[in-house]
Amino acid sequence: MGRRLTGKFAFTSNGAWVASVVAIICFLTGIAVTAHVGLLVRNELVSQHKQTVRTELSEARARLEGEISRIVAHGLGFRAFLAEFNDRPFVPADYQNIANELFAENPAIRSIGLAPGNIVRAVYPMEPNQAALGLDYRSNASQWPAVERAMNSRETVISGPLQLVQGGRALLIRIPVYPAAFADQPLKDRSYWGVATLALDEETLMQASGINAVVNGTSLSIVDGDAGDAASKVLFGNLPPEGTDFVSLPLFLPGGLNWKLLGYPKEGWSSTGKQVWITQFVGSLISLIFGVMAFLLISEIYKVRSMALHDPLTGLANRRLLEERMYQLAAMCERSGVGFEIFYVDLDAFKPVNDNYGHSVGDQLLIAVGDRLQSQTRQYDTVARVGGDEFIVLTPGSMRRLEREAFVTRLSERVSKDFEFSGTFIDVRASIGSASFPKDAMTVEDLLRVADGRMYAQKAKSKQASADIREDGVPQAG
Repeated sequence: MGRRLTGKFAFTSNGAWVASVVAIICFLTGIAVTAHVGLLVRNELVSQHKQTVRTELSEARARLEGEISRIVAHGLGFRAFLAEFNDRPFVPADYQNIANELFAENPAIRSIGLAPGNIVRAVYPMEPNQAALGLDYRSNASQWPAVERAMNSRETVISGPLQLVQGGRALLIRIPVYPAAFADQPLKDRSYWGVATLALDEETLMQASGINAVVNGTSLSIVDGDAGDAASKVLFGNLPPEGTDFVSLPLFLPGGLNWKLLGYPKEGWSSTGKQVWITQFVGSLISLIFGVMAFLLISEIYKVRSMALHDPLTGLANRRLLEERMYQLAAMCERSGVGFEIFYVDLDAFKPVNDNYGHSVGDQLLIAVGDRLQSQTRQYDTVARVGGDEFIVLTPGSMRRLEREAFVTRLSERVSKDFEFSGTFIDVRASIGSASFPKDAMTVEDLLRVADGRMYAQKAKSKQASADIREDGVPQAG
């Protein structure tokens, strides 16, 4: 019984394999799509995180620009005061009170310098800034470019942070003073008086603007895009580590400065979250379901096909599958000239087995005969059950007469071994008729008739031999 399900095994080894491959492809395709969607979700999470950081940078920028604009506005008021009294001799003490008011209202102002004719004549407070008195901006390479730009553009210019003569670093606001000689004199026609400089302390300015090096896990820094070296590039905070992905916003300050506000999360951009896990779980589950459905569908297709082409009892090929293969071999014979052989096997006295022992025993005997026939055939041969107790063995390739006779003998001897069932031995006999294509017939139908006729001729000889034995008084077995 070990070989009776060959047809089903053919399905298992072929159909199940194809079903498995299709299922795996469907599953892997689903996983690939899930991975792609997961990547899109991660990118979206990163984009959302970046948008959050941009919002934080926008708020910080607005505060910083607002604080600087407020200080510049106060500085412009100081310039108006200077212009009002430009016709009097310059006396530093005359501006002490308004300087004190600026200090009181703007904690970020570190010092105020007045430079009529671009030479520093007054500083507030005097201590510790008196070292700046007498400084000629035109002879100072680090400060003159910004002063000159303010003088020529007649607009406020912000520069720095720079190293001050009196010590320390400060952000410098240069406010050029152009007093009016008469009411409503156009600015372009006014004469240059000098420049007022407001020195801002970086740390105090950032505190007044509510800007810290780290805000809600985001590192902030201000850099000068025009600076040539890293040391002078960083105005506040620290440069992002090399290769770090960051977001940036430009700062809009007087003087055309190319300053940028940078932000990046200390722990990296967030690309994980509930959305990612849900996407991966749902995608994997759907991929698995599609894979299982594909396997079951392909398996069912092969199972139905197998049932249509195989005998349900023995698992052998049925007449339909046998004839398909015979037609294929006949077509190949036209091209190659190589034919094939068929052997028509019919059990003798099978009906008494069903009558005496029952149909279940008869079914087991048919299964056993199918196994016996397969044990004598090659892998590419076909054993088919074409009737109740009729079998056909199809072997590709032509045989010589002696080979054919030897093969028939082997089949007969193997099939004719006693069949044991529940301790009872049943004698088995079979008649076999063979036919060769194209030697004995040129069509599949004629070849089957030839083999069938020779099988019945063999059966008639067997019956005659059995009759001779009975006349001698020996009982017939089976």
